[in-house]
Amino acid sequence: MATNNEAPLGSTENPIKFKDQDFETLQAECLKSGVLFSDPTFPAEQKSIGTPEDPDPKKAIQWKRPKEISKNAVFVEDTTATTDICQGQLGNCWLLAALSCLTAHPSLFMKVVPPNQSLSDRYAGIFHFKFWQYGEWVEVVVDDRLPVREGRLLFSYSRTRNEFWSALVEKAYAKSIATFLTSHMQHFRGDGGLHWRHRPLSASDIGKVTGEGLIKGHAYAITDADKLTKPSDEILLLRLRNPWGFIEYCGPWSDKGKEWENVDPTEKERIEVKCVEDGEFWISAEDFSNLFDVVELCSVNPDSYDEESTPASWAITEHEGCWLPGSSAGGSRKYNKTFWKNPQYTLVLKEKDENEDEDDDDDVGDDGEDGDDEMEDPTVTPDPKKRAEKQKQKVKRCTVLVELLQKNRRQRDKLNFLHIAFHIYKVLYLSSFNVSNRPACRSGKYKGQRGVWRKMRLDPGTYVIVVSTYRPNIPGEFFVRTFSKIGNTLDMFIFVLFFYQVMTAPVSSKDQERVEMTFDKQAVLEKDYHLPLETCRELIFGEDTKGRCALSREQAGTLLASVRNLQSIFSQFDEDSSGSMSRFELSSALQAVGFQCDNKVVELLSERFTSGELDMPFHGFLSCVTRLRKLFALYESETSQEVKDRGINSVSIKHAQLCTDPGPEQAFHFLLVSIRSGCFSF
Repeated sequence: MATNNEAPLGSTENPIKFKDQDFETLQAECLKSGVLFSDPTFPAEQKSIGTPEDPDPKKAIQWKRPKEISKNAVFVEDTTATTDICQGQLGNCWLLAALSCLTAHPSLFMKVVPPNQSLSDRYAGIFHFKFWQYGEWVEVVVDDRLPVREGRLLFSYSRTRNEFWSALVEKAYAKSIATFLTSHMQHFRGDGGLHWRHRPLSASDIGKVTGEGLIKGHAYAITDADKLTKPSDEILLLRLRNPWGFIEYCGPWSDKGKEWENVDPTEKERIEVKCVEDGEFWISAEDFSNLFDVVELCSVNPDSYDEESTPASWAITEHEGCWLPGSSAGGSRKYNKTFWKNPQYTLVLKEKDENEDEDDDDDVGDDGEDGDDEMEDPTVTPDPKKRAEKQKQKVKRCTVLVELLQKNRRQRDKLNFLHIAFHIYKVLYLSSFNVSNRPACRSGKYKGQRGVWRKMRLDPGTYVIVVSTYRPNIPGEFFVRTFSKIGNTLDMFIFVLFFYQVMTAPVSSKDQERVEMTFDKQAVLEKDYHLPLETCRELIFGEDTKGRCALSREQAGTLLASVRNLQSIFSQFDEDSSGSMSRFELSSALQAVGFQCDNKVVELLSERFTSGELDMPFHGFLSCVTRLRKLFALYESETSQEVKDRGINSVSIKHAQLCTDPGPEQAFHFLLVSIRSGCFSF
C-alpha cells in the first residue's frame, strides 16, 4: 500500500519494476564494484534479436557499448527532435514512428526517458526507461550493449551517429516484449489508441515505392499540422516523417513542390519548410486521406499533461478482467444462451458536454442491426450518408471514449489476437437488463487486433458494457477503460450477494423411513448417490456435529432431503442427462438453490469445482453448494457490522490473506479463501 507521501504503484512517479530490477540499486552496486552492468535477464545473444544467426561470418552480430562504437558517444546531444531517429538494417518502423511523435512533446518524452542519464557522469553501463502497459507504468532496466553488424547499429540510430538514447529505448522496449523484432505508440504515452481507418494491403505490395515516393506497408509519423491561407481558400497541411531518414514524398506540397512558389517566404519560414533529405515532408490533408490507409491516434491521458494544462474535468477509469471458458467466455450475441455470461461493467453518465457541437465526428447510438455481429470485413468502409444522418440527431449528451484491449496474447514470439468487441446497453434498473435488445452502441464488428475503441455521445443514464470474444469458451485476458468527465463512472456490474433458505425442504416419509432403517443397521447411508468420499466429508463438515464428526438421525434425514432437492435442481440444468451440466449454467443453478452471486465469485467457484473441465458433475455441484452454505452460515453468525458490510464477494476473496488478527473475522476470511484453495481446515 502506498503511504500518504508515496505515489501509487504503477504511476509514472512509482512505476512497477520490470523483472524486479531496481535501477538505483543496480547502478549503485555497479559503481561500487567498478564493473559495468550486464543484464542477465536480456542477454547479449542471438535469441534476444529474434532471428536465426546469419551463416555468413562477415555478417556476424557483435554486441558493443556506445563508447566502443563512437569515441564521442553521448546519451542525448543538446535537445531531441523529430528527425533524430533513423531506422537501422532491421527494426520496427511503427516503433520509431511513435518515438518520433514522442520527441515533439518534451513533458511526455521525459516520462518515457527519465532525465539525468549520461554516458559520462555516474556511468555504469545501465539505463532505465518507462513504458505504459495496461493502465500501469513499468520501469525497464537495460545494459548498454547494442547489436552491431559490419560496424553499424543493427537497429535504430541517431542521425548524428554519436547519440544513443533512441537505440537504448528500442532495446528496453524489446526487452519488455522479449525480442527486438516485433508494434508502439500506446506504450509510450499511456493513452487510448484510436484506429481511424483501414484498407487491405496485399502482402506482395509491402515495401514497394509508389509514384508519389511513399513506401507501401510502411509507418510514418505525423509530426505537425498547419494551415496556409491563400487568397482563394485555406490549405490544411500535415508534416510526416519516414523513420528511415530518407526516401520522401514527392507529390504536391513536398519539399520541392511547385505549390510553395506562391507562398509568402515568411509563411514558409514559419512552418519551417526545408529542402533537406531527412525523411520529413509536408503533404496536404486531402492527399494524405487518399494515399494512406491506417491512422493511429492517441487520446492523451490526463496524467500525461503538464500540471498547468491538465484538463481537470476529465478522467480515465480502468478495469482488468478475463474470459474464462465455461464461466465468463460467452461469445458473441449469436450465442444467445451464453452471451450474457460475458464480463459486464456499469457506466453511469451524468456530466453532459458543455458544447453541443463539440466534435463533428462523434458517434451517436448503434451503428448496426442486430444481426451484424460478425467478424470484421476489411473491405467495409463507413457509410458517409449514415454518419451525416447522425449529425442531425445531435443534442446535448455525454461524450465518452471506451477502449477494450487484449492482454498477454504473445505466444512463442507471435501475436495471436482474439476477435473482440464490446456492446453497450442502456438499463433502467441495475438488477435487470435484456441483452437480446438492441444495444445503444457497440465497438463495431469483431476485430482480431490488439484493441477496439469507440468514441460516442450518449444520453445521460446508466449503461452496461458487455465485453466479449466472437466465439465462446476461448480464454483470454483484457483491459477495459473509459475516458470521460469526472462525474461519470465505470465499475464492475455485480449483484449484491445474498442467500435464500430454500435448501432444507421437509423430509418425505419415504426418506424418513429409509434413514431410520439404515441408521439403525449401520449408521451410514447407502451409496445410491455414488458420491466421492471427499464430497461426503464436505456434507458432514457443513453440519454442526458438536465435535463428534458424526451425524445424528435428524441431521442425516435433513441432509438426505437437501441432497435430493439439489439433485432435482441439478437435473433441470443437465440438458442431455449426461450427469453433468455446463459451467455456463452454474450461476443459474446456484440462483435456483437460493444463492445470488456476482460473476467473479462464480468464476472462482467454477475453477475450483470443475477441475478445468467445461462440464460440472453432480458431486462438484454438491460440494460447491455445501461450502457456500457453510460460508453463509458463518457470515450470518458474524456480529461485527463492519465485517458484514463488506459482504461476500470476490474482493473479500482476493484480499482474504491480508487478515492477520485471530478471531471470527479471520475465520470468515479464511473460509472465503477456501473457495479458491479447496481447504476448509481452520
